[in-house]
Amino acid sequence: MDMTIATLKRHKVAVLAAVTSPYSNGPIEGVNRLIKSLKRSCFGFKNQLNFFKRIYQITA
Repeated sequence: MDMTIATLKRHKVAVLAAVTSPYSNGPIEGVNRLIKSLKRSCFGFKNQLNFFKRIYQITA
């Protein structure tokens, strides 16, 4: 517990900025996860254009 408190004190400005800010990188992280899982499942695409079309379908 002491280590957690010390870390919070050290990063106090950043933690307060993250809590009070209305912005989040959650949606972008979600898109990144979708692209990575698609990349794993579509390993056999013959060309890259089909892969990009599939990404566009999912994210649009």
